[in-house]
Amino acid sequence: MSADYLVVGCGLSGAVMARFMAEERNKKVLIVDKRDHVGGNCYDYIDENGIRINKYGAHLFHTNSERVWKYVNRFSSWTRWEHKVLGVIDGQYIPLPPNITTINMLCGQHLTNQQEVDDWLSRNQLKHKHIDNGYQMATSRVGVTLYEKIFKHYTFKQWGRYPEELDASVLARIPVRNNFDDRYFSDKYQALPSEGYTKVFENILEHENITVRLSCDYFDIDPSTVSNSTIIFSGPIDDFFTNVGYPKLEYRSVNFEIKRLKNTKFFQPCATVNYPGPETPFTRIIEYKHFLNQESPHTTIISETTCSDGDPYYPVPNKRNMELYEQYRALAEKERNIHFVGRLASYKYFNMDQAILNALEYCDSNFSI
Repeated sequence: MSADYLVVGCGLSGAVMARFMAEERNKKVLIVDKRDHVGGNCYDYIDENGIRINKYGAHLFHTNSERVWKYVNRFSSWTRWEHKVLGVIDGQYIPLPPNITTINMLCGQHLTNQQEVDDWLSRNQLKHKHIDNGYQMATSRVGVTLYEKIFKHYTFKQWGRYPEELDASVLARIPVRNNFDDRYFSDKYQALPSEGYTKVFENILEHENITVRLSCDYFDIDPSTVSNSTIIFSGPIDDFFTNVGYPKLEYRSVNFEIKRLKNTKFFQPCATVNYPGPETPFTRIIEYKHFLNQESPHTTIISETTCSDGDPYYPVPNKRNMELYEQYRALAEKERNIHFVGRLASYKYFNMDQAILNALEYCDSNFSI
């Protein structure tokens, strides 16, 4: 187990930091993960239908960061992929996030240009004195009708709480367009790894100074064997401090129901179809065959239903949890030779590019020569 650095977690944050310490600082790194694979939630594989799927939900890479784009291209070739999402609303396939077509279809309008959309939004947006929660944020941006049809029940299915019970930041992440652009993201770089995400991680961790141990739980390691190692911890921060006795932080998890449809060309018109209404328990159906136009006589669809139990995916950003996280963060700051980095350790949602950039910038700030 002897290593200069012990990295806990083979997801984006852990893998990027392990590579940095091995390559830029010439340090011996041991990286462990309790799962039996690298890649964290980005992990993908080829299923029995010959289709590459993500085990833990679809991952769409997008960024405006030149540094991140240059970094990921070191470890894979990438294929341009502009993700599009439809929602089943009022029995129709509706473009998401909302654009001119969405407004016209759901609100009976005939808008044709940016100015007309801006005027319509201005008339329909609610004016709140303060923006303190998700309801106020959403209605201040799209008004009541779009809020009710798109955001209200979807948010409850996703978070187990209605928007008024969540921090405003949850709804602030959702784009609203005043044009006909039906892409889900507008970043300069939008792509998928040509050989899948798992291969990207394998390439990042392929270095003579890096040793990977899978099916290895950090908390089962004899502390005396790593007493001289600096620890980089990317797991849930509350797991690290279980013995303190603080309450657990809340996370949302996801249940995946896989259906493999034989001799079926396609099940739905695009890779991702959301179900914002209360009539279904699941939030969306992913048909992975669409991604990079994979070829198979069959197809695989996966419906996603969020829940409170299971692997932690999404921090729940409400007042109780943010105040509790600050207590955990205060404990973390007192630790010596232990660094808490990443989505779960920071109790903060990161897109993939944000996780990579956060890890790189953390290395810049804390491991300078």
